[in-house]
Amino acid sequence: MFGGRETVFGPETVSVGDFDITVDGCYRNVVPIALDVKPRRMLRVRISSDHPVDVVIAREDRSSACHKEGVLEATFGPFETGKSRSMGILLGVFRGDKASVTVEAWTDKE
Repeated sequence: MFGGRETVFGPETVSVGDFDITVDGCYRNVVPIALDVKPRRMLRVRISSDHPVDVVIAREDRSSACHKEGVLEATFGPFETGKSRSMGILLGVFRGDKASVTVEAWTDKE
């Protein structure tokens, strides 16, 4: 309760690479996931996918905390949230590829 694990996303299954004529290129190749985090915490992200995906963990200042290509299953972190109140996850595939990705993100004390 005090300083323990706090889920900030999921676990939830996200579809990446869907055909969508309303977006440029007609495919949703990149899926952004916004995370509301608390300052001075450690962020961890677990990814499980049926097809390799590229994963970026982004900070509030738009810098990258982590970038990994071809992920099928991995746990990333811990990443310091610092003074941030938001971070993000970007999932991507090449056009024409499709992936079903289960994402879970949580924070805990530094």
